[in-house]
Amino acid sequence: MKKKFLLLAILFAFIKAYSQTGINTSSPSAALDILSKGTTSATKALEVNDSTNKELLRVQDDGGVRFEKYKNIGVLGTDSNGFLTDASNLNIPAISTIGLANTSANQAANTDYTVAFTINKNNVANMTYNNGSFTINKAGYYNFSVFVKYDTSMNNPSGGSATTSIFKNGSSFSVNVSGHMDGTQYIGHNLAGTQFFNVGDVVTVTASYTRVFRITQGSVTIVYYGI
Repeated sequence: MKKKFLLLAILFAFIKAYSQTGINTSSPSAALDILSKGTTSATKALEVNDSTNKELLRVQDDGGVRFEKYKNIGVLGTDSNGFLTDASNLNIPAISTIGLANTSANQAANTDYTVAFTINKNNVANMTYNNGSFTINKAGYYNFSVFVKYDTSMNNPSGGSATTSIFKNGSSFSVNVSGHMDGTQYIGHNLAGTQFFNVGDVVTVTASYTRVFRITQGSVTIVYYGI
């Protein structure tokens, strides 16, 4: 009897140390290896149900995964601990840079003023900022969204034309041009553009008006979309 128990103890120890379990396979390659019966969405490799036989999880033979939509999850993601959750409420870290335009001194008519920003948020792995210039540090697609507010009240009652541009290496890829009647005191320009940027590319925002002007407000938001 003692010999029998000793053999069983050795067997259990061996199973604990080296065993792998296979379902539909006699040669499992993992702690649990499930060999399904097909290769399409018509058959399943794994199914998990609750006590009412309601399907909670399905892994199809073509690799498709389905979760029961208990919480009306629209976008699937993971939280900080790696657990699946509704990603529509997550803060996805795609914003590279956020800045506010600095107030300028009066600028001469028909001259390009490079808008200066105070940077409130910036990922230096993506880009660096210095004296009006954004230098790309990580190649990929970026979207630049810019708002600029002109003060033209010093020209009252003379009207004019305003031009705001976003430049990549000296060539504009987004421009907003508008004409204004006599008596115009303030002008707001919104513009945006998406481009592929290489490491070392430089982006600037310029403003000009056909009369004396100054910049009193504005913002820039830059989003990195990847390669």
